[in-house]
Amino acid sequence: MFCDHIENRANCGLPAELRDALDLLPELAQLAPGRYPINGDKLIALVQEMETLVRAQGRFEHHTRYLDVQYLVSGREKIGYLPAGTQTLLLEDRLAQDDIAFSSSPVAPCELILHPGMFAVFYPGELHRPCGAPETPERIRKVVLKIKLNGETG
Repeated sequence: MFCDHIENRANCGLPAELRDALDLLPELAQLAPGRYPINGDKLIALVQEMETLVRAQGRFEHHTRYLDVQYLVSGREKIGYLPAGTQTLLLEDRLAQDDIAFSSSPVAPCELILHPGMFAVFYPGELHRPCGAPETPERIRKVVLKIKLNGETG
């Protein structure tokens, strides 16, 4: 997992392919909500608007084929994070079709509070619970980038 502000992307030590994708975020943030394939299935942008949720426990998600970049455009968002290998209970497995699985865990997560302009990168296997309300529910706008890892097909 990696978290920073978009203004720091050139100096944050991430791989060039990931930095190039981050360079697209300010422009993508201007698009209407929807799904935007950018390079076939290698890079996909999801522009989303939603209400954050207050929850003591919820479902964590993880992926196996894609890096997941969460970029906050407006509002505030709390994202729970658990590293790969954390004890979990699988609740729903859609990895084969949609590259997403949902789990619960008895382990207390680390919590990231994103403000506009911040992004978080979640690598395959890292559990994350996006769309949380830091205090009270509020409307957020975000871009989620799905970046296919090299060597993956399908």
